[in-house]
Amino acid sequence: MPSASKYDVAITAADFDALAVAELKRRLTPRLARGVHVSLPAGDEPRSAAETAATRKAIEKDARVVVVLFQRLWGATPASAVEAEALRARIGKVKHKDVLIVPVDSSPIPSWLKGVPVRATSGPASSVVVDAIVDAVAAAGGAPKRLTDAARAEHHAEDERRAQARVSFLSSQRALTLINRELDSLSAAVLRLCQTPGTLPDGVELLARRTPDRYTVQIGPVGLSFSWIRGRSSSIAEGQLLVIEWSGQLGEQQIASETAMPAFEHVLQPHATSPEDWSWRRSDLDLCCYTSKDLAAQCVTSAARRLGSGAEAERPAPARRAASA
Repeated sequence: MPSASKYDVAITAADFDALAVAELKRRLTPRLARGVHVSLPAGDEPRSAAETAATRKAIEKDARVVVVLFQRLWGATPASAVEAEALRARIGKVKHKDVLIVPVDSSPIPSWLKGVPVRATSGPASSVVVDAIVDAVAAAGGAPKRLTDAARAEHHAEDERRAQARVSFLSSQRALTLINRELDSLSAAVLRLCQTPGTLPDGVELLARRTPDRYTVQIGPVGLSFSWIRGRSSSIAEGQLLVIEWSGQLGEQQIASETAMPAFEHVLQPHATSPEDWSWRRSDLDLCCYTSKDLAAQCVTSAARRLGSGAEAERPAPARRAASA
């Protein structure tokens, strides 16, 4: 892209990865001269026509580098479908590899999406992603800001303060009372989305079951399970949320029956400094956090997509820890 690019970076992602996008923008802004364009959802309201046009323009031609947080559901929702279409136009016009692909699950990258994937032995850590983006901007003709030692120390101190605040809060009695709130919120959001007209194919039956530490919902031939696994101590920080999407029928005792096999799974941990910023952080990929609402939406969208494509009839491979649920 020309040196007069309006933005150094534009980020495109699935709707459910909004927290990852916001965190990347926070960490990139001090290091880039021309800033970062993102389009984050504002509640449940769809983007306005002006917001959609601005996002298309930023991805197609206004940004020096486009970063794709790629997962199998990117392009599967109306907002990310618009962004994917704009990226297709960009790649078709300029033929440059000024597109950086950050894989957040193990889905194959489509052949049309020409770019440079961020490689890592496992899921790419947020620090690796940030450095790769800054390097890509420099390679595309940008001039990233040089961080002074004082600025580096300040950023490190801020990260330390955030980490200490999380440990303090998640070890508190208050967090113990909030875990049930979030599990209730998660199960309610899943059920509400499943019951929203147009979300699932017609005729699909639902069956939900709940115990204090586990919630399952059978959506036709696809099952979803959310299991809270307590740590050795009473601290919420040591607990984990296991999320699995199943192919087949879950058993009556809330365990997988012989006919059910895991299709996608991941493990998440509470990530919060207060009740207001509660999220679930991927244990295998520190870049990815979800609100309970976004986690529910991702799971239901994935299940609905499999129902609509007939993928539920296939016998899946064993679940992979790095895959989204």
